[in-house]
Amino acid sequence: MLNILIPMGAQSVFFEQDPSPYPKPLAEINGKPMVQHVIENLQTLDREKRFIFILRDEDCSRYHLDSSVRLLCDGHSHGCQIIRTMRPTQGAACSALLAIDLIGNDEPLLIANGDQLFDADLNALLRDIEAQQADAACLTFDSLHPRWSYVRLENGNDIVETAEKHPISRHAIAGFYYFARGSDFVQAAQRSIAKDASVDGVFYIAPVMNELILQNKRLKALPLPPGSYHTFYTPKKIEEYENSLRP
Repeated sequence: MLNILIPMGAQSVFFEQDPSPYPKPLAEINGKPMVQHVIENLQTLDREKRFIFILRDEDCSRYHLDSSVRLLCDGHSHGCQIIRTMRPTQGAACSALLAIDLIGNDEPLLIANGDQLFDADLNALLRDIEAQQADAACLTFDSLHPRWSYVRLENGNDIVETAEKHPISRHAIAGFYYFARGSDFVQAAQRSIAKDASVDGVFYIAPVMNELILQNKRLKALPLPPGSYHTFYTPKKIEEYENSLRP
């Protein structure tokens, strides 16, 4: 079974000035909440799967985000598990480890951002990753902006280094990280945190992959088709996406 982990427990500073009282996952995009777009996009993966969400307790108590998520996952494979955070964590890697009892096994793990869409065949991309017998992999797009994480490649698509908020190449990481065994991620994340591999006190997913590189694991990067990655990083990005849908 494929575990799909979506950390949505962080409060975005880019949405603090948004006039809507609702949290970022409920921001409407083309008439649907962001979280609905994210779930429907990942539900296209045609395999046995379970969604795992890291949600803010306040968003669940005040806006019933957990109820919305359960309804969206109802009837799909193994449904979903929800972990509620009472206080902010120190980043996505820390948030992901809250699900250690669900992902610390030999089942494959996909960690995906909760504010993005892919206009690409995710099944074909995942089959490609598995065909290359990758221990871990990510999807990439062309960028040089320091807001993203990056991979350095050799021999085509072998990942030899990752960096957070530092463009060490033109291969920016889209928020799609695959681990053939969830236990590999858990152990690598624990080592990364023990080494304080953080950026401004925040522990991201990308640096975790460096720990797997040190173990001589096979890490691959797959480029996305141009224009197929849509991030809702800021309200401006949502506006740009909605404009792109207009005839």
